[in-house]
Amino acid sequence: MARDYTRYTVKGLGENLNKRQLVFTIVKDWTSKNNPTLEELQAAFPDSIQGSKGFIVKLSEVKDTKRFNMQEPLTIKNGNCIVVSNQWGSKNIDTFLTTANKLGYIMGQVSKNIETKANSATDADFDITKLSLREFKKLLNNIKDKEAFEKSLTKQVEMNIDFWSYMLVYDSHINDNTLILSMDNMDDAADVFQIEWWEIGDAEQSLAQFVMDKIDYDFEEVQLDDEKRIHYIASFGSYLYFSLVNFAGDYDCEDGDLAGFLASNDHTMTRDGEDVFDTHSIGDDWIVTMADQWLMYCGFDSSDYDDGEEYGVHLVNAEFKEFGIDYLRMAEDIRAHFE
Repeated sequence: MARDYTRYTVKGLGENLNKRQLVFTIVKDWTSKNNPTLEELQAAFPDSIQGSKGFIVKLSEVKDTKRFNMQEPLTIKNGNCIVVSNQWGSKNIDTFLTTANKLGYIMGQVSKNIETKANSATDADFDITKLSLREFKKLLNNIKDKEAFEKSLTKQVEMNIDFWSYMLVYDSHINDNTLILSMDNMDDAADVFQIEWWEIGDAEQSLAQFVMDKIDYDFEEVQLDDEKRIHYIASFGSYLYFSLVNFAGDYDCEDGDLAGFLASNDHTMTRDGEDVFDTHSIGDDWIVTMADQWLMYCGFDSSDYDDGEEYGVHLVNAEFKEFGIDYLRMAEDIRAHFE
């Protein structure tokens, strides 16, 4: 399934801009030319363009710092400092483009809708789209030229953005859990993997099912096709990291909701999952194992929350279950880490 990986040009202002850069560049230019009050600026760029998280706010009134460009505040009339939202994706960028066009900005698109299943590693001796997590970790044990490997991995992730999660694995094994490579290459990934809590909570579906729908697979395909399973597992890891970042700062997602989200990734929460397990006589629920493994690469090891007790939690579909993992305490730690 192709993804919106579009870059933009703005006449006289910049080229090859991702969505975040495009929005900030235009707002910054309009502000410098008009020296508006906050009210005038918000009239030109209303919150409704961005959506539920706000577009332009006073620096002093920001509640969720990771949803705004805090590194580049803009000064407007009366000396007020404002910041611009960095939450832009395919769902809201078109409305912004329409607004910017009405304000006189001439923009062009450089389409990079990449088919994530394509083989892009023409100048490398490994192909991440063909490597399971286990195989990729084995590969990391035999790196001879770190600089060349990082260059190849970065290029492949640019062409296969669903595999951004493999950078988390790389950083875990090679950079001692310091997220150097993954954070240096996260801007476009953040655009692609942006999730709002309501997409999970209102739909009452697990992330496991959400990702399947996003990449247009069904459970049986993923179970029986090795290449699709590799793609699915990589995509899950990418979506999981950015969902934790977003949900931790979303006040509509309370600690109990986040705990239920974390606990909901098992095959019984995917459509027809239980039937597929029965049909193919599969003993282990590998989706649970996959979710636990990616949580570890996100910085949260499930074994740290297993103290031998049972803990009840409501899943995203409101079903109550007990687990040997204290998902509520994990949720609290995730919120404290990312807020």
